[in-house]
Amino acid sequence: MSNAKHNAKMIVRYTTAYPFKLPERFMVCVYCCDSFDDPPRFRHHMSEYHPEVKLRIAFAHIPEGYIKIDCTDLRCRICFAQLNKLEVAVDHLIKEHDHTIDLSCDLGVQPFILPDEKWACALCESKFISLRALSRHTQSHFPKFTCEACGKSYFSVSSLRFHKQVSHIGDQRICVKCKKTFETLEEKRKHVLESPRCWAFVCKFCGERFVSSTLRNAHRTQVHGMQSKEYVCPECPEVFPDRQKYRIHFITTHTNDYFSCTCGKKFDSKSNLKKHMVVHTKEKLFPCTVCSKAFSRKKNLVQHMWIHSEHKRFECVDCNKQFNQKVTWKSHMKSYHPGVAIN
Repeated sequence: MSNAKHNAKMIVRYTTAYPFKLPERFMVCVYCCDSFDDPPRFRHHMSEYHPEVKLRIAFAHIPEGYIKIDCTDLRCRICFAQLNKLEVAVDHLIKEHDHTIDLSCDLGVQPFILPDEKWACALCESKFISLRALSRHTQSHFPKFTCEACGKSYFSVSSLRFHKQVSHIGDQRICVKCKKTFETLEEKRKHVLESPRCWAFVCKFCGERFVSSTLRNAHRTQVHGMQSKEYVCPECPEVFPDRQKYRIHFITTHTNDYFSCTCGKKFDSKSNLKKHMVVHTKEKLFPCTVCSKAFSRKKNLVQHMWIHSEHKRFECVDCNKQFNQKVTWKSHMKSYHPGVAIN
């Protein structure tokens, strides 16, 4: 057993640093696999139902890498002393209880402090929109394994290996759905956009596929009557109808991770700042490969390309005519079927 893993087991065994898994968006108990979207409920569950630490079970899902621990309410299990930081807890176990912890190597844990639904890093205090985003950031503080093909970094060898299996053959990109390979990421994205069977987002009610979660969620609301979710900002009273608007607001308003233009506007990503710059440069850098049109924004080119696609996305249910673009379909409906509601 490595010294880092030994350190982690000492911390979990002798303090209330509660270990958890995060396979998706929710915290998962390492003992019974119950999931929790609320950290205080998770800690109550651990205290109430799993007061006894079982190291073999707790670490069963960690063949490599560091275990995630909730350090919000950190106390010593031996003398019940309150410990406000992980470093204080380690020092306490060494000096007060004479436990062996090797300070010459890593502690073998990823610490999380989760007092409520405000997701801040326990190591650098950066703020994040969700626990999943916070978890990805926390990993950046620890040793990383980098993919030589695309530069993405992973916390463990197995994660890197899985990434290569589903994303690359050498320098080539792979479509996860149909396993076709592409020379560039742009080619892969174009393929996915034009191949409905490779769209990743599926409606659980009817099985229809969508290219984005936003389109799928709109479909579920409009077609199946599913109530749309609202996103409440944990830092201010703002409420948003979709996750993307909430994400942009959170990053540009409540963090320092935004990108600024000289005109004063803020953006959630470097790519969105770059897209904005055409407002100032007036350049049209995205030409259509089929006709002579050129566009200042890539999304406008993507929308335009549907004109040349054989796949027709919009259909008039009254006369069975099909259309490539939504604007053309809407124009048809207003002209020929003005009495029909358009969703």
